[in-house]
Amino acid sequence: MKFVKVLSIIFGILMVIGGLYCLFYPGVTYLTIGYVIGVCMLIDAVGRFVAWWQLRKEGAADAWLLVGAVLSLVFGIILISEAAAQYAVDVFIAYMAAIWILVMAIVSVVRAFRVRRLHKTYNTVFLGKNWWVGMLIGILMCIFAILSLMNPEIIMVAIGTFIGLGIVMM
Repeated sequence: MKFVKVLSIIFGILMVIGGLYCLFYPGVTYLTIGYVIGVCMLIDAVGRFVAWWQLRKEGAADAWLLVGAVLSLVFGIILISEAAAQYAVDVFIAYMAAIWILVMAIVSVVRAFRVRRLHKTYNTVFLGKNWWVGMLIGILMCIFAILSLMNPEIIMVAIGTFIGLGIVMM
């Protein structure tokens, strides 16, 4: 039991150190996402090969499972060995995140107007009283998303910072 506590403390200290590193170098943290996805693809390939092998023994092997394993293996190797492929994945994720934030910002602004209309229509006391907060958050999110679409490094640093915060909080 004492060994588990000591090991837990050691892992906790390592997590804090790793999280602080991610906070101090959020750009580097973000740029490892492509590599992590490549490793996940390799792990997926191994799992699919094992599953295919087991199903083959039972006579229920599916060729598509094997094709998926080979594709995961090939793409995983490409992502791990090619920096350009890693960067392409990183940039793609940054643009997708920026587009997602932009869509959520638009939803927030539209929702704020709908809540305001409900507040005026039904003359509510609490519902919709602070509709402008949702509007302000939506506008700020929209500005952030547009800036991120123009310069994806902004969202890369933001995501890297959130990863660091998440690791420190662990």
